[in-house]
Amino acid sequence: MGAAVIAGSGTAAAAPGDPPDPVAAPAAAPAAPEAPAEASTDADAGADEDGVAEEASGAGGEEEGGALPAKPETPASPGAGEGGLPESDGTRADSGGPGDTAVPAEPAALPAPEAETPAAGADAMAAMDSAAVAKGLEAAVAYALAHIGDAYALGGTGPHRWDCSGLVQVAYRRVGVRLPRIAADQYRATARIPRTSLRRGDLVFWSRNGRASGVHHVAIYLGGSRYLEAARPGTKVRISTFARYKPNLYGRVRLP
Repeated sequence: MGAAVIAGSGTAAAAPGDPPDPVAAPAAAPAAPEAPAEASTDADAGADEDGVAEEASGAGGEEEGGALPAKPETPASPGAGEGGLPESDGTRADSGGPGDTAVPAEPAALPAPEAETPAAGADAMAAMDSAAVAKGLEAAVAYALAHIGDAYALGGTGPHRWDCSGLVQVAYRRVGVRLPRIAADQYRATARIPRTSLRRGDLVFWSRNGRASGVHHVAIYLGGSRYLEAARPGTKVRISTFARYKPNLYGRVRLP
């Protein structure tokens, strides 16, 4: 029966006058798989030209080497990098919500007041100490001012004749401060300060070499670049300014 099929012809040839071979008729069905795999679609898989259901053609295709590759080739759903929305266009967990970025900035400003509080307190304490010292020294300043016009006398310690260090020694004794008799020693007994820190009641000194060993004159600072001094023989106790005779060393008296 099978000898009636001519190989490679694609059609079945029967002997003249013989009835169709019931086995050879379905042998023409394998012609369908010869079509390219790309031409297969879901519609073709549903039914063949003879009206045979999908199950029959599918079973035959599996036996002959798999005629249905459409399912692996057609992507079930587009991936992120295969035609899907780019990550920048979609809503994703790593992109963050609109309110995620504003939260961390708020706690950063909290430590600032804590850092400023000690500095403000230290400045206030320094101002109070400065005011207390100035008030304590004011009696010494007032005593020296009361002797403006007294005569200068080398080695004079009052009551109306003075040299520079004698007037300073007696004036500060009024507020309980014991200073040495000589101007150079008085500088050594004070706290060193810069000119920018001068305040009323501090002492100003003149030195030939810029050191304690060269100090030869002392005066009481009054503020505003002015000082009170017993200058030299032939002069009286007076108020002078830095413009006339500028000191080069500065000291602060230590209150008891």
